[in-house]
Amino acid sequence: MIIHVEMHDRERYAREISNYFRLRKAVFHDRLGWNVVVQGDEERDVLDDLPCTYALSLDGTGAVNAGARLIPTTQTTLLDLAFDGLVPEGISFRAPTIWEVSRLCVDEANAGERLSAGLAMANLELALANFDYARRNGITHYLTVTERRVYELTRLFDMGVELLGHQTIEGCPVVCGLIAIDDRTLAAAERMRPLTLGRPPSGRGATSRGPARATPRSDRGTSEPTIRSPQE
Repeated sequence: MIIHVEMHDRERYAREISNYFRLRKAVFHDRLGWNVVVQGDEERDVLDDLPCTYALSLDGTGAVNAGARLIPTTQTTLLDLAFDGLVPEGISFRAPTIWEVSRLCVDEANAGERLSAGLAMANLELALANFDYARRNGITHYLTVTERRVYELTRLFDMGVELLGHQTIEGCPVVCGLIAIDDRTLAAAERMRPLTLGRPPSGRGATSRGPARATPRSDRGTSEPTIRSPQE
């Protein structure tokens, strides 16, 4: 099942969050070899101390087998801190309705069955639950930074991910994409939802108590988002 853990729930789900941090270390530090901040057997950064929501996939034993971090772009994001130049100049995102999805990771050995395209079931369930979360909380777009191979898999499901930029980070191709939570995306989500039938339900009732508190960030843009596609 999928749970969305917000600031007021962190103590209650401390074990699950710790498991997610350990999974992040296993993926980003151990497997990909990225230069990330490691504390013991966990990977975490300064953004984890700020208001954010963790979307966590739990297997039948309660272990975290996939997860992601959701951050409103009204505060500092990973795109600001770690991916300078990934998005071309002139494209700015700063609005309470645009949230960044980052630190998406999957336990490949414990992510359930795989779809014909190779996408892990836990990854699909996480995406569907995040679309539900967006609808409940007035989120209109997700800004995502992920491995290019994950981006290519999502394209197979016609979710309308707009590619904004790409880089190779420490030998790993990385992309930034924009997902509009619109009719096209939600229709694609509903087409995929039957693939998860018969599995424990996601946390479709999770609702944010309100927008995360804004914190200082780099001076890129205004309070209103400017969304322009780079010229091909």
